[in-house]
Amino acid sequence: MLDTIVILVNGLTLALAFGLLLIVLWYDVRKPLHQFFGVFLLLVLVWNAGALLTQAALVVTLDEPLVRIAVTTMELGFSGASVALFALTTVLVGAQTRRFRVLVFLALFVVLIYRALVSLGSTEVAADGSVQLLNYQAQPLLLAFYLIFDGMTLYLIWRGRRKIRTQEIVTGISVFVIGQGLSFLNPDLQSFALSTIVCSLAALSTSFAILRAEILTPLSERMSQVEAIHRVSLAITSQIALDTVLEQIAVQAAKWLRAEAVGIWLIRDGKLELTTVYNLPEQFVRRQLTVGQGIISEVVRSRQAMRLEDYKRDWGGLPDLPVARDTFGSVIAAPLTYGQEAIGALMVIAARDGRLFDRDDVHLLELLGAQAAVAISNSTLFADQQALAQQILKDVNQLKELDRMKNEMVRMTSHDLKNPLQAAMANLDLLREDLPTIINADAVKSMDVIERQLQRMNRIIRGILDLERARMGSLRFEAVEAARLVAETEEELRHFVDEGRVRFEIDVDEGLPFIACDLEQLKRALINLVENAFKFTPAGGVVRLRACAGDGNTVRFVVEDTGVGIPVEAQPFVFDRFYRANQSGTEHVSGSGLGLSLVSTVIEKHHGKLWFTSEAGQGTAFYVEVPQA
Repeated sequence: MLDTIVILVNGLTLALAFGLLLIVLWYDVRKPLHQFFGVFLLLVLVWNAGALLTQAALVVTLDEPLVRIAVTTMELGFSGASVALFALTTVLVGAQTRRFRVLVFLALFVVLIYRALVSLGSTEVAADGSVQLLNYQAQPLLLAFYLIFDGMTLYLIWRGRRKIRTQEIVTGISVFVIGQGLSFLNPDLQSFALSTIVCSLAALSTSFAILRAEILTPLSERMSQVEAIHRVSLAITSQIALDTVLEQIAVQAAKWLRAEAVGIWLIRDGKLELTTVYNLPEQFVRRQLTVGQGIISEVVRSRQAMRLEDYKRDWGGLPDLPVARDTFGSVIAAPLTYGQEAIGALMVIAARDGRLFDRDDVHLLELLGAQAAVAISNSTLFADQQALAQQILKDVNQLKELDRMKNEMVRMTSHDLKNPLQAAMANLDLLREDLPTIINADAVKSMDVIERQLQRMNRIIRGILDLERARMGSLRFEAVEAARLVAETEEELRHFVDEGRVRFEIDVDEGLPFIACDLEQLKRALINLVENAFKFTPAGGVVRLRACAGDGNTVRFVVEDTGVGIPVEAQPFVFDRFYRANQSGTEHVSGSGLGLSLVSTVIEKHHGKLWFTSEAGQGTAFYVEVPQA
């Protein structure tokens, strides 16, 4: 009965183990865990193949050489599986060194050669055709070999049980070791057959658990990982304050990778500063790393993620934190990159006896790091924008205060200066009427000077008031004929025409459309332009005011003169307030420097265009275009 069970179990194990071996090697043969797992499965296949042939020898009488080959194959698989299981366990708990892999395969090769030589002489075939094994008590070296490797396997499983992903793997390996120990209870083939059954079932159980943890579970979690990424993105980017964003990133990283601690370093003033911690001592916050210190500096420099299975064993440089070597186990550090620039790094930390991070965890942290870098940059930009807005608001308040002071000055100008000025001018007129025969020529000359200065002051005040009304007041648009606007402008300037010093020519094209304007303000703008033309044109010159069709749906007004012109260096500033060019031949011309500024403001309010051409000594032409009604 036992022989039949062994044959069935061995056959089933051969088929399943071969299938699992192909799946693991096809999925990712470069991963160390898969490499050691593949070697373990291969040796279990050899063990079960030899056991199947050996059990078949009990049913069908085979030649003695074939029996010896079958038993030797079975014992080679038995011994090799013990070494491979130990190697697989070291990978599961992260106990191997850099050269461990080469040493294990070399040791496995030596053990298999030695075991083959021993097995060829340890098999006896009885007269009735049964197969017996040599008593293991006569092979103390082999017994010590099993005790060492199986004992270390059990020790590693117990000590690193928290680092292994599932409890099924721990149970399967433990049962496999116990099953191998059954073969030493009795050296006959029946005891070895029972050991084969137990170990085969344990190997299959372990294989399915590893397959589920390494392949099936990650594949089934792909969709949930996408959803988790979405949730992480929302949790991070929904925050505004940078401190809150960093705390959310640390919490999500610890939760996502099941890490004991998290640290976030950001570049501040050219140095890496620990800005946020999760389950790390608070006194390390704001601690800065020197150049080249820790894996964080290396990650930021290379902009490549790093993974250490054991921080104390695998990192030979300066520690990232004073407690790192004593408390850090498995560690992953990923750069926080925004655009082409690293702005910091994110580190997740497992305890000394905690879980082992793998390459899939590295990819997840890199994905989280990319989301976190965007969120951190957005929060930083938002904070900068808020600071700038506050500064702007402060500047606006200052501008408002200046505007209030300006308005107060305009009010003072219109009331406190204009009223006494008009009173002085009225009293001067009365003085001229009351003292026609008393005053002499010098007195008359003095009163003329006073009157001219009062008129000048009056023009300045009127210019300030007109400019402020144009800037602050609302326009009253109406449809106005261009000819009417020109005629009223001419009437306002009648005193210049009557002087006869300069000839005034007017030209209005027929059929011009109506224009949309505030009649009083636009008339004031044209009057200022024509007044300037009269002032800066010498006696005998010509001033022209033309109205014609402009570009598009506009009407153009042109004020030309044959005056002194505007110097090239002064032309960029002619529309500035209170600007007056220092030009030879214009010393006698008085003015406030507000006329052209008023013209510019009025035309801008009318959504029109204003420009000029001028040449020193040849004259100036100003062009005004306003939209049709």
